[in-house]
Amino acid sequence: MNQKHMNTSLKNKMLQSLGLPEGGFEEKIRLLSPSMNSIRLDILLSMAEGKIVNINDITKSEEQIDVQSALQRLRELDLIHWDQNSGNVTVAYPFSGVPTPHHVTLAGKSPAYSMCAIDALGIPSMFTDAVIESECAFCGEKITIDVKNNVPVAQPDTVVVGLGTMGAVDSNACCDSSCGTNGPTPVATSCCPAIQFYCSEEHWQKANGKNAMTTKDKLTLAEAFEVGTAVFGGTLSGSKGE
Repeated sequence: MNQKHMNTSLKNKMLQSLGLPEGGFEEKIRLLSPSMNSIRLDILLSMAEGKIVNINDITKSEEQIDVQSALQRLRELDLIHWDQNSGNVTVAYPFSGVPTPHHVTLAGKSPAYSMCAIDALGIPSMFTDAVIESECAFCGEKITIDVKNNVPVAQPDTVVVGLGTMGAVDSNACCDSSCGTNGPTPVATSCCPAIQFYCSEEHWQKANGKNAMTTKDKLTLAEAFEVGTAVFGGTLSGSKGE
């Protein structure tokens, strides 16, 4: 299996697991107008610096932009979600606006949170070198992944990433109060809580029988990094009309 074919296979496997279209997030982004995408990018760039973003503080870059309609479209496409009470952005893939086990610190920036393990591994491909700090979803052991020049090095070096989707009963996620009640279940709810780091394959195997995950699978760290890069590497651009 050559490298290109392997990457495509892994990406397709991940997209299917996430319930995303064949083109992934980039396909959704192409449905946005330039002004809608500009709002999305502003949110992402702020969250990459570890900032809290509130939709009520989003300033119109041009007077003719209907910010509320743009935000609604971003939510319909499952790109951005926010808390209905506070207005704080809770989801802006791959970032989380509320605490998760996955801290991502880009070079020269404050720590940010990612939605899941794959999201954490995808962030460096969007920006620059980063340090990812997380924990084993089974035993809680600290996991550190140093990404330099697109090469991830983990401590411990036996880290794997478990994939799955959540059962209906235990589908708790970072956007519980923000995703609304209409439309398809957001990835943040259906998948992100089940895509976690494990300190070893042994602990991933032990975890399988003790949770509500379905479609269980795993990736090596190298495979997961390839998938994260493929899914998120192009998400800082790609709007219609650019």
